[in-house]
Amino acid sequence: MEDEVCYSTVIFKSSDNDKTKAELQSDDSVPYAEVKIQEIQSKSSAQQLPGKESGLPPQDQQSEEKEVTTSTSPSYRRATVCLGVLCILLISALTAVSILNYNHMTDSKKILTLYTEERTDNQQLLTHKELLEREIKGFTTQNEELNSNLNFILKQKNLSIEDYCQSTENGVQCKPCPKIWIQNGSSCYYFHVEHPWKTWGESEESCKTSGAHLAIIDRVEEQEFVNQHVEFYFDVYHGYWIGPWNWTSAAELREGFWIETHTDTTVHCVLSMRSNISDKSWKVAGCSMMNRWICKMTSLTWPQFLNIST
Repeated sequence: MEDEVCYSTVIFKSSDNDKTKAELQSDDSVPYAEVKIQEIQSKSSAQQLPGKESGLPPQDQQSEEKEVTTSTSPSYRRATVCLGVLCILLISALTAVSILNYNHMTDSKKILTLYTEERTDNQQLLTHKELLEREIKGFTTQNEELNSNLNFILKQKNLSIEDYCQSTENGVQCKPCPKIWIQNGSSCYYFHVEHPWKTWGESEESCKTSGAHLAIIDRVEEQEFVNQHVEFYFDVYHGYWIGPWNWTSAAELREGFWIETHTDTTVHCVLSMRSNISDKSWKVAGCSMMNRWICKMTSLTWPQFLNIST
């Protein structure tokens, strides 16, 4: 503790204006205070600076610190510069990617818009194609029907156009069947009820003069239609000739709408009788017997501008 005591001597001087500065400077009586501060500062510096512990002088320690600072500062600077450059590159890359993505999205939207428009146009074209195909199919069918009708007309020697068509205020109107004939589906039927009655052969020839033949009935719906238009007349043995028939076995006789089962194959002609049960209205009869008859032929299909009424 004695080394830490500071000693000082203070001398108070009188104020003498006459005394010059040179005298004050040359005065040997001025005592100097001896203060042991350096040691204390040295000790405190030794405690604070690690260089003292290592035995290095203060100047060497300061130079070492300067070297450390000098050696580390450029590394931090280089790292900072590198990080800054990397950040700039990343920002530039992100900007470029964003621009490319935006351009890609714009191109995708344009392509999607074009695709939607083309798809709509394609759908419209498909619709028009379907309509055209329907029209072509309709024209083809109409052309076939017209050719069929033309062939039918050319084959008929006694066919009169007046039997099908008539002139009205709305123009010419044509019907599928001749006058007094009845249409059922694609066929026309003529039910002869007036005298003279005829045999089966004579009835067939009468139908041929109109381009028809004796009705061949092969469906239940057709038999129901025929049964609605035939009527009872004269006696229970008379009916309407239908045909033609050419039986060769008893098995063929079981086919049809018979009132009762027949096995006699010598009788080849059939009458359709008025019956409460439409699928049981046929009976066999001698072909020379006089009866009414039913003719059947295909109905005609006229062009649309002629087929005004049905």
